Amino acid sequence: MAILSKPFKFKQPGLFGQMVLLVLTVLLICILLIIISFSSIIDQMIEKTTGQQALTVAELVAENDSIIDAFNTDHPAQMIQPIAEKLRERTGADYIVIANGDGIRYSHPYPNQIGRATETSNKAPLAGDSIVFIGNGVLGEAVKAKTPIYDESGKIIGVSSVGFLTNEVEGKIFVYQLRVAGFGGLALLIGIPGAFYIARRVKKLIFNLEPEEISHAFSEKQAILESIGDATLAISPDLKILSANKKARSILGEHAKDTLTELHLKALIQNALENPNLFIQKQVLINNSIYIVDISPIQAEETAITGFVLTIRPFSEVEDLANELIEIRQHANHIRAQTHEYLNKLNTLNGLLLLERYEEAKALMKMEVQELQQTVTFLMSTIKDPLIVALLLGKVNRAKEMKVLITFDENSQWLDFPDTIQSEHVVTVVGNLIDNALEASSAWKGKSATVHLSFTDYGDELIMDIEDNGKGMTSEEEAYFFTEGATTKNDPQHGLGLTIMQHALSQLGGEWYRTDRSEGTCMTIAIPKANPDFTTAKEREKS
Repeated sequence: MAILSKPFKFKQPGLFGQMVLLVLTVLLICILLIIISFSSIIDQMIEKTTGQQALTVAELVAENDSIIDAFNTDHPAQMIQPIAEKLRERTGADYIVIANGDGIRYSHPYPNQIGRATETSNKAPLAGDSIVFIGNGVLGEAVKAKTPIYDESGKIIGVSSVGFLTNEVEGKIFVYQLRVAGFGGLALLIGIPGAFYIARRVKKLIFNLEPEEISHAFSEKQAILESIGDATLAISPDLKILSANKKARSILGEHAKDTLTELHLKALIQNALENPNLFIQKQVLINNSIYIVDISPIQAEETAITGFVLTIRPFSEVEDLANELIEIRQHANHIRAQTHEYLNKLNTLNGLLLLERYEEAKALMKMEVQELQQTVTFLMSTIKDPLIVALLLGKVNRAKEMKVLITFDENSQWLDFPDTIQSEHVVTVVGNLIDNALEASSAWKGKSATVHLSFTDYGDELIMDIEDNGKGMTSEEEAYFFTEGATTKNDPQHGLGLTIMQHALSQLGGEWYRTDRSEGTCMTIAIPKANPDFTTAKEREKS
């Protein structure tokens, strides 16, 4: 059984080999074209120069007085032949032929040709014209020049013909062609390592990838880009959009056609160009919505920045996470404060029992229960929403832990609390403001710190005043503290609370005001009860 061998299949070279072959092929073609062009130019120049030289010699011979006088003798050839040969040797011409008006030669390098008629036409010189041409003669093909010979009276009496054999001319041309070819060969020798260098440089710039790998990587990049939930786009330093996923195009709309035109993002990119080593994360208002924008430079090894990658996330997503974290933190603080407070009370109660001071123990228990019950009863009877009640109870316990006295206006109430108001946003706003008030008063007054809350649902708005006896703040400090990241704490996790509060309040359609007191600050929030953009809790659950 015969074994069929597989046919030989030529393996296509990789990108590196293709680039080397392409560069060498182009270089070789260019060198060949240059050699051919130069050879043609040199050929024409030498032929033209040789023809001009032949004509010059012919005219000098035609003006020789001895030759002109010899035409009047009985035997002109005997006088003309020696003169012509002498001139031929001195000028380097291959032949000098003097002929009379009938074309009979009076001189020739071959003496046996003297007395015979010339083989080429003398019509033009006998008509008074000088001509240069290439033609065949007794000695072979030559570059020839013919010019008329005039006597003293100006009559044409003969023809002066001078020639340079083409084999001599071709020899000169070949020498020059060899020189041009030598330069071409030298250029090729230099071009070979140059081709390898260019190919290697290109491969390095594309991370040694083959075309198929580049195509696959591009498709992969597009798929990854489109699968990212956040809006992502790449932008060149001159604001040309290099790539953008569907989410980015949806958010930016007309601002993301070919060039980025969104003013806030342009300002951020300019900041990134001026501070290339600075990580930038900012809140930006785009199309009436707040987004968080991260900017990272596009920079290969040992190269300058060639662009930036922008990641855009809705602030509401971050806010939702922040709200969840705030709620968890509030619950944790609430439990920790209660644990700490009750541990102290239990230790006190245990001591009284050990001392058999039963009456004092009963009084302590009654006071504690009454105090807590009074606070719970007051809040549950004056506030409709249980989330806000739970928040305020937590803040009361935290205030006890911080040794801050927190009080409520006895005439306060939030019973007219529409279901369309999202209590989660109210919790965010009130929780952040109370935390700031507790910390401000505790830091300034210590054990004398107090925070007073009053709230009312009278009229078309829900209003709450949060007063502290802290240091207060100036207008400049207010402008600073209500910017993202501003804080007096060293903890890097701080600095977003007031920004989140402002955004949550804007979601409620509300406003805030600051009033300076003789001691401390009063922060007032006003939340409209009716808002056409609000939906009920049931509607929000369905959506």
